[in-house]
Amino acid sequence: MGLNSIIDLKEPVKGLTEPVFFLDLNIDQILERVTGGNRKIRAFYEYFPLDKECTLYRRMIYRDIREKGLFKVFSEFEERYTEFRELERKKKETRVSVQRPVWNIYAIKLYTETLMKLLKELEETGPESEGIRALKEYLAHTVGEKAFCEMHDKSVELTKELEGLNVTATYEKGRVQVDIKDKDLNEDVDEDDENYKNYHIYEEFLDTFDAENPKEFVNPFETVEELTSFEQEVVKIVSKRNPEWMKKTEKLYEDCSNFEDESFFRLYEELPYYLSFYSFEESMKKRGMIFCEPEEDEAKYISAEGLYDLALACVNYEKGKPVVSNDFYYSDKDLFFVLTGPNQGGKTTFARSLGQLMYFSKMGLDVPAVKANVHYYTDLLTHFSVEESVETGRGKLMEELVRLSPMMKYAKDNAFVVINELFTTAANYDAIIMGKNVLDHFVNQNCHGIYVTHLSELCDTDSHVAGLSAQLDENGIQNFKILRKSVAYEGCAENQIKKYKLDYSSLQGRLKEIMDRA
Repeated sequence: MGLNSIIDLKEPVKGLTEPVFFLDLNIDQILERVTGGNRKIRAFYEYFPLDKECTLYRRMIYRDIREKGLFKVFSEFEERYTEFRELERKKKETRVSVQRPVWNIYAIKLYTETLMKLLKELEETGPESEGIRALKEYLAHTVGEKAFCEMHDKSVELTKELEGLNVTATYEKGRVQVDIKDKDLNEDVDEDDENYKNYHIYEEFLDTFDAENPKEFVNPFETVEELTSFEQEVVKIVSKRNPEWMKKTEKLYEDCSNFEDESFFRLYEELPYYLSFYSFEESMKKRGMIFCEPEEDEAKYISAEGLYDLALACVNYEKGKPVVSNDFYYSDKDLFFVLTGPNQGGKTTFARSLGQLMYFSKMGLDVPAVKANVHYYTDLLTHFSVEESVETGRGKLMEELVRLSPMMKYAKDNAFVVINELFTTAANYDAIIMGKNVLDHFVNQNCHGIYVTHLSELCDTDSHVAGLSAQLDENGIQNFKILRKSVAYEGCAENQIKKYKLDYSSLQGRLKEIMDRA
């Protein structure tokens, strides 16, 4: 019996490189905040869902975490398991051999109690997702095994015996005396004192010694990186005076030193995928942002209400700027949007928000919108305007074509495509022809997507292409709203003239300043 990954029903694909669309859609900026810069949360970077079942599998797990109170449960599990892994590391790296089997007791006790606690809490919450229910069943099987129970019981017994020891060291007339008592019985375990005259052994003890009070070691087997030389000597005395306890401890280490189930270690590594995003989502909600679980109803239009660019929302919040959201829908005949409108009117931001919607939806997580319905897509493809390459010597147009070629050649059917400002260095006539060919290619492959361009002529290239435009308010100022209607280009030009002070009087004033300085 094995435990499936909580990232995928199948074995997840590993070692994938970061997709191009991470930079185009500013996904990298979002994930930097989600993960706190911790790229060890590899599921965001290496485990891209390969099918619809995987997306649904993750979504149900995330719903359990969000609605069943499992965030706290799994956060505590993660914290305790981190402590266990640290004990394991110290156990393997310590140079004090007598310490190793004792730390093994602590590790076993913490490990077994962590799994038992997790099982109890999952049984109480009643998860509904396939992934968490499978985890609960596997936990029940593991915790119920005879070997597991015996290992746990022995660790509890030996820990109790160890914690019952009270070790006291006193210094008098050049000698260090070590007394060991059983706290439960309140009597000496052995009346014979151990005396040390070697200065190097107890000099560190004397440095902190209070002549009027003995120095007490409640537990000589402290889980620190290294014991001091004096503490090591104390540990040896405890071991010598408790041979039966030490024998049982070493036997447990011999039988159960490699007891960790790899399935739970994988769970520990994969949980941050859900926990980090949930923490991020909750922090954004406190800032006034809205998230929702997207529907995946193929019978309904692809649509969203209150959709916003999550990366820009993070930046705007820090700068005290408002976040503008938009609504959209693809009708039953729409495959592609062609978005035109004034410069700096929110076109690229809207395109990015659309791509982010598809990414987080495909990842099985909540999306930055009030309400959303998406369809399943095989892939997410993006192409944003690039600069000329100094290294290759290619111009901007050639750079765009070089990147566009494999994207069109290997694109899967039913992908979602985001294209931003292609062919801006080409003549309008050529740009329209090339843009139409690009649209025709993806429409023929049954892809949905959006094409941001200054070429309004592309809006009428195909019956499956719908025109959108960035709008201006009644004063001719960009309001960053995207609608299915034409744009007032005259107002846009006037707005740009005012914004950059290109009107006659402003230019005349600047020329006069230049002449005066000359």
